[in-house]
Amino acid sequence: MKIQQIQAFVLAAELGSVSAAARQLGKRQPQLSQWIADLELDLGVELFVRSQNQIVLSPAGEQLLPRAILALGQCDQLQAEAMSLVQHGTGVITLGVENYIPMDRLSPVIDSYLRQFPQLDLVIRSGSQEALTTAFSDGDCNLILLHESLALHQPQWGYCRLGEYQELMLVNASHPLLGEPVQDPSRLAAYRELVWARGMPQGDELEVGYSGRYCLIPDLHTLLSVLKSSDGFALLPEDLVRGELDAGELRELRLSTELSPRARRLELRWHHGFDTSALGAPLLALLRQHLGQP
Repeated sequence: MKIQQIQAFVLAAELGSVSAAARQLGKRQPQLSQWIADLELDLGVELFVRSQNQIVLSPAGEQLLPRAILALGQCDQLQAEAMSLVQHGTGVITLGVENYIPMDRLSPVIDSYLRQFPQLDLVIRSGSQEALTTAFSDGDCNLILLHESLALHQPQWGYCRLGEYQELMLVNASHPLLGEPVQDPSRLAAYRELVWARGMPQGDELEVGYSGRYCLIPDLHTLLSVLKSSDGFALLPEDLVRGELDAGELRELRLSTELSPRARRLELRWHHGFDTSALGAPLLALLRQHLGQP
C-alpha cells in the first residue's frame, strides 16, 4: 500500500471522478485508475461502484474514506515535522483567526511562543470562516481559531472547543432607549445599526439585524467614535470596549430577548499530528491556557 494510492482514492471520492482527480494531481487517468485498483487489491474490498460515466463510493469505501483522510493528514504532518526538526525550529507557522474574535487574549500567546522559538516566523491571518476553512484545507494555515461549529465530532482534523467571549448591545451614555432597564428589540428599528465590517469582502450579503438602516465600518476605532457621538447602536465583543464601558462613554442596552450577554464559544482546529509536533504542541498548550481550556 502506497501513499499515492490513498491520495488517489481520497481525491477521486471528493471530486466524484477519477479523471478530475488525475487532472488535479497532474497525472494520467489510467495511472490513477491503476493506483485505486491496486489499493482495492491490497485491502481486499471494492472502494467504488463504477458505471460508464461516474464512480460512487461503495459501502466499504464510505467506511474507509475517513481513515484514508486521516492517514493523508498524518503523512503531511510527518513531512512538516521532519522539515521543522531539520531546520531546528525555524520556518513559518500560520494561525488563522476568524473575523470578530477579539485578539487581545492572543497577545501573551504570541509573546510566549516567539520567546520559545526566536528563529520562527509566526503569521496571524484573519478572515471569514469560509476563507479560513479553505486556507486550512489547502494547507495555508497550520491551525485556525473559529466560532464554534454545530458538528458534534470532527475526525478529519484535530480540534477542541475552548473558551468564549461575550457580545453586548451597546449605545452611547445619553441614548434615548436607556430610560428603561429592558427594551423590546422592535424599538431599535428607529435607529441605525453600526456594523463592524472587519474583513467583510465587498458584496457580501449582510445578515438582517434589528434595524433596516445600517452603516458598515471596517475600522473599530472609527465605529466607536461614531457610536459615542450618534444615536446608533452596535453589537460588539465586551473585551474590545471594556475601557469605554468603565469610563461611562458607552452603555449596555438590555433587550427583552437577550437578558444576559451573548456568549460566543470558540473552537480550535489543527492538522492531525500538529498537536504532537515540536512546534505545534507548545502553541496549542499556550492557546488552551490563555483562551480558557484547562
